[in-house]
Amino acid sequence: MFVKVFDFDKDVLVLVRFFLIMYLQNVLSKICSYLPKIDGQSIRQEFKHAFSVGTSHENKTLSEKELAVILKLVAVIQKRKLTLPATMFLECAQPLNYIGSQMMVFFRPFLTFFFTPAEYDVFQGIFERREGIKRIIEEIEKATTYRKDTKTT
Repeated sequence: MFVKVFDFDKDVLVLVRFFLIMYLQNVLSKICSYLPKIDGQSIRQEFKHAFSVGTSHENKTLSEKELAVILKLVAVIQKRKLTLPATMFLECAQPLNYIGSQMMVFFRPFLTFFFTPAEYDVFQGIFERREGIKRIIEEIEKATTYRKDTKTT
């Protein structure tokens, strides 16, 4: 007659795996119970305007705080005599403005050298909108033409 010997290492590992799987299944079922029910209609509503390229009226106007941050950026660009490279970079990066704003969130600890954290948040908000980069380019060009006009007189 054959008697099975209890192998502690193998049997305990099997039991631990079993209880771990049961515990994870319980945790996942609790997490899923907190989530709302997802159906095709709600997904379509959530993603309806996710990739739209149109602008609304609220995106076209900038607040005074945002304009002050843009003017400060223009002053830093002019001080370092980088108007042409900055304009070229902004023109090239214009189609990727939202991705650039999200990269600004990632690199925030390193890029708050020229701006305060509050101004940096405003600047990142400007980059999220399509009209933001266009307005920065316009302000750089205005400041450059104003600077040329004052030198000639």
